Amino acid sequence: MSRSYFVGAGLHTCLGQDVSSNIDALFGPPPGPVAVPVRAGPVDATASALLLKDRPLVDIENRLEPVLETVCAEALETAGLTAAERADTVLLLGSSSVDISRSEAIYQRELAAGLDAYPLVDNNNLGRMAERLRRRFGLGGPDYTVSTACTASANALVYGDALIRTGRARHALVVSSESFNVITALGFRSLNLVSRTGAMRPFDDARGGLIPGEGCGALVVSGARRNGAGAAPLAGSGFHLRGAANLCDIFGMSAANPDGSTVLDVIQKALHAADVAPGRISGIKTHGTASLLNDEAEAAGMARAFAVVPPLCALKPFIGHTFGACGLNELILFCGLMERGFFPAVPGVCARPGDLGVSLFQTPQAMDPGVFMLNYFGFGGNNTSLVIANVDD
Repeated sequence: MSRSYFVGAGLHTCLGQDVSSNIDALFGPPPGPVAVPVRAGPVDATASALLLKDRPLVDIENRLEPVLETVCAEALETAGLTAAERADTVLLLGSSSVDISRSEAIYQRELAAGLDAYPLVDNNNLGRMAERLRRRFGLGGPDYTVSTACTASANALVYGDALIRTGRARHALVVSSESFNVITALGFRSLNLVSRTGAMRPFDDARGGLIPGEGCGALVVSGARRNGAGAAPLAGSGFHLRGAANLCDIFGMSAANPDGSTVLDVIQKALHAADVAPGRISGIKTHGTASLLNDEAEAAGMARAFAVVPPLCALKPFIGHTFGACGLNELILFCGLMERGFFPAVPGVCARPGDLGVSLFQTPQAMDPGVFMLNYFGFGGNNTSLVIANVDD
């Protein structure tokens, strides 16, 4: 079976500005959010968010691009791609908001200057950000942008893997991006999906919604294992995508079917694509948004898919919900911690099974290499399940 390996990564979230510092933070408690002023027309409010570490919300028009360039550079350098190899590398960007924050900042600047200002006239271009990155790093392959809500960067990885497996590319740089913006903050607030307690508690009896998070990640995927740059995270871990599935749930715009049927369907199809029996899964990274219907659907789907549900983890309490970027951001966090031999924990959340029957580890647990599942269930009913492994059998 042909495989594409994860051979280099970069990551910037609220936890840190590189992969190692992000992984280090998973051994402590989740951070608390900050209050961000949100102004739009007559609305003058605050929103809780987990922002990029050491990147205050200033100079918004130019804030995101340097972060993206840094994480891409980290991924390419740890993978050790030569200039010739970069010329045969395809770029895939997954994001919900792309550069809406920049468009909002331009509108606010023009409005303050007394000009005829119209929101999003300088519209976010779904191809502009990816094209800039491709040119910046001399990537000779095509570039693609995927925007499928919370599954965007997970789907970007699936497409990159397919390009490599079918011989259409030798290497892929998969990128995730999500930055704080007014449209997202007020949109989720209006749907009563934002936590009012200042914490995300997925599957817990005290769950009450999500906290928006910022994050940018990059992952180099290649058709062969590489040693990478020394002992850099993921450079030689052997992690690869065994199989995946993407399905749409028409139950509702903002929630999966709470009976778990569509979650079950995408899990079963991913296991089939990976040629892996349910009992082979050593652990699951849940989507875990801490919203009522989604947590119910996910818990029900897992209970139906597995005779004995494997150990579970949730990573959004640490970095917030990074929406379209969560697919890649959470994969890098998961793989990076597993590379150190530990399965993630969430201190203070689901120490004991509650009404959904889910419990989470309170301290990181030692775990051997194996086969794992990572799940993402997004707005619009777009659901993706990944099966990854760091064993070759």
